[in-house]
Amino acid sequence: MKYKVAIITKPTFASPRVLSDCLAQFLKERGMEVSVFYEIAFFKRLLSFSRVRNRYSWLAWTTYKLLNFGRDRRFVRRMSAFDFVVIAETSPKCYLKDEYDFVKGKRILGGIPMVYHGVYYLGNAPTILDMFEREGQNDSTIFDWHLAVSSVTEVRSTPTPPWSQIGMYLKSSGLKPEIKRRTFAVVDFEREGREQIRNEQIQVLKDLDIPYVALSGSMSIDQIREIYRQATYYFIQFPESFGLPIAECLSCGAYVFMPDSSWAMAWRLDENPEVHGPGKLADCFVVYDNHMDLTNRLRALEEAYDLEDTPRKVFSSFLANYRSYYEGSEEGYNAFLAYLEQNIHPKRIKKVG
Repeated sequence: MKYKVAIITKPTFASPRVLSDCLAQFLKERGMEVSVFYEIAFFKRLLSFSRVRNRYSWLAWTTYKLLNFGRDRRFVRRMSAFDFVVIAETSPKCYLKDEYDFVKGKRILGGIPMVYHGVYYLGNAPTILDMFEREGQNDSTIFDWHLAVSSVTEVRSTPTPPWSQIGMYLKSSGLKPEIKRRTFAVVDFEREGREQIRNEQIQVLKDLDIPYVALSGSMSIDQIREIYRQATYYFIQFPESFGLPIAECLSCGAYVFMPDSSWAMAWRLDENPEVHGPGKLADCFVVYDNHMDLTNRLRALEEAYDLEDTPRKVFSSFLANYRSYYEGSEEGYNAFLAYLEQNIHPKRIKKVG
């Protein structure tokens, strides 16, 4: 069967937009007709004032909704042309009752099947589930299906309905290992409370006379990817549930550095990783203990680094251990397709072509 799908996300240059672009290409290459809309704020405007009163005045909120009334009506009409919609947004934000109202949105859109796409499935994050229960937030049942990049976050579980691990079709971005002009480090954006770790990384790079850039400010996807393409080393600054920049830098053949293996949750290869615990990582990652250990590891890499072969070696390790993060998962896609065939009535399917 052919399906028409609307992927809805935010317009900012952030991970949901990258996920949307990769998923759109993945589905298109499998025969679906896909349109991406940067209109996720539609679901925000469905919130009642009582949900947002801590952030907006009644006048500001009412004015905001009225100014977008015509836009929202046109959006609802456009959605009638699709068989299902995919919401691409970060988690846990997409489940918060003062951020979006997807339950009301689905009703307004005529009960259209609503799929969530993010880096992880909520069921793999028990600490988030516990927090939601305490706070009375939404849970995963507000969506009909879940397309997760990874099958491991805080814990690992085998994908079963209503979700599938579809991976990420990062290959469609054109990122791949290239011959490097020199060794070059990328230090990720600063994170509050982690300044000392970042400063230590930068100091080691200076001591070893390794050229680097410390990311800051606002950058487009194309701008930041141009930096990633030059990178041979990438330093993360914070524990990541997935870490899209990790995947993008590995795609370019750059080693990924961190002071604790637990910082790369979705990249742990252990069968039963502990919640927020350390784990086994592929050799495209470099986990260091302290200032001296980082210095020694970088010095050894500098001495052995081959500008042509080493990026390929890093990329090969990435593919060998995390292929679905670059090429997507056919198994996950087939599980999703089976759901569509069982739950979308043939009379509902829009003509494609």
